[in-house]
Amino acid sequence: MRRGHAVRRGALIAAAGLVFAGATTQSASVADPGCLPVGTVGTPEVTVDESTAGLADFAPATVALPEQVYFRTTTESFNRRWAFATRDGNVYVKEATALSGWRTVALSSCLAGTIAGVSADDDEVMMIDRDGRFITMDHALSAPKDWNWSSRYGTPLWTGPGNTLPPGALTWSWSVLSPNEDHVWTDTAGNEHPVGGAKVSHVFALTNGGQRIQYVDPWLPVDHSYEMGLPFGGRFQAVALSTSASTSLIVNRFGDFYTRLYDFDISGADKVFFRYSYQDQRGLPEAPDMLSERIDSHYAAIQLPAPDWVAQPKVPGEITDRISIHRTGPGSAARELRVEGRDGGRTGFWRKTLTETAWTFVATDQPLTGAALENSPINRAKETLGPPSPYDYQGVSPQGWTASVQSFDLAVSPTPLRIEFGDGTRLDVVLHTVDGLRQTPQQPGITAQPRFFDGTIEVPQHLLADLDTQPATVRDFVRNTLGGNRFTDTSVDVTDARFHIALWDVTLNRR
Repeated sequence: MRRGHAVRRGALIAAAGLVFAGATTQSASVADPGCLPVGTVGTPEVTVDESTAGLADFAPATVALPEQVYFRTTTESFNRRWAFATRDGNVYVKEATALSGWRTVALSSCLAGTIAGVSADDDEVMMIDRDGRFITMDHALSAPKDWNWSSRYGTPLWTGPGNTLPPGALTWSWSVLSPNEDHVWTDTAGNEHPVGGAKVSHVFALTNGGQRIQYVDPWLPVDHSYEMGLPFGGRFQAVALSTSASTSLIVNRFGDFYTRLYDFDISGADKVFFRYSYQDQRGLPEAPDMLSERIDSHYAAIQLPAPDWVAQPKVPGEITDRISIHRTGPGSAARELRVEGRDGGRTGFWRKTLTETAWTFVATDQPLTGAALENSPINRAKETLGPPSPYDYQGVSPQGWTASVQSFDLAVSPTPLRIEFGDGTRLDVVLHTVDGLRQTPQQPGITAQPRFFDGTIEVPQHLLADLDTQPATVRDFVRNTLGGNRFTDTSVDVTDARFHIALWDVTLNRR
């Protein structure tokens, strides 16, 4: 979750009466109660020390480690300054561009020997212990003398008792979008938006056999309820995931790659700090800063819906499921994709920038460690689709018309919404839903616990343009019930038994 200016962030913490000493409350989600590091993560940034001060204080590594780290995975990772690796529960570091010099990161006694995963992005490193618990290292673009760790995670304001990797995660990745490294990001209208005075940090986890992506934001409740929908209405089945600077890279077993720019704030959920709109924002001036964008309607709002998945070109050679994405500079387009593979008998990786139309091969002659993918020459994503969502709803309004929704998926938007009238005519509109901001835990998935969405009903532009030619029931509904507007906001709450649209106070029951 991206926040306002760092000064405001510090004020919020002070106003809430939150001191980090109080963040050491024992919880089932945090690390060993005998060692609850508080750390600085989530607080205003300090000056970055570009030296290597403190590195020499770490003992030289005594395990076999690669000369170079080429992929951001869950056991080896890098940012623009440092490369990290984990072996046998410990964490190792070297300068990212160096071909040697690995050293053993000095962890506190209750963390040493417990680390099962590591993922670096920007100035933070996420470590997962053997029980799946989060330990975050801060100041990872600074000198090692500034590094510190925290088991804090969750509301309020990243001072919560801690969180864990979602159950059944096939793989996961740490993602950080920041004002210092990224500066801006670009929405679907082509407008750039300032990242703000603070960062957005998420763990993205590939779960449910590769058909769901759950993300865990340290400013949100300690749960696993938020998701990013996969391609093809959430039915795509991925075998690997990598995320950096809020841009995710996925691949299926046939070597079909997709990328997406998405996080909690980009989704449209953070209405406290940002202004969003489904109205066309193209051509409007870009705001000079985050505050102006939030309060001044003369500037472009963040265009909704959020960016969708983009199919990437096929790789012209052998590949494995060892994939990686990392930022290369400011802005949403500054990303490099990598996938392990082989070309002409040599091993290495295929690489391309986010917007390039072809991959190139970089030989490393390192052994391939990923699982081989079939990599068909044509896209075969539709052959790996999972079943559609089983949540179909239908209900009759007090006015006598019927509304129906089919295959509703909490992470997928928009959803077709059909209105049928008593004379047999019908109106097909779309319902946009955003899983909004909440501060209390929500169960994952669609359950008996109501889940609330920010909804927007959209009437197709072509129908509005030809409204006078439509049947009388359709004309009257659009003009009188929807005010003749293309977009109409409404809250929506959903359970596994019903679907309620507040605008019309109509309840659709599960079919």
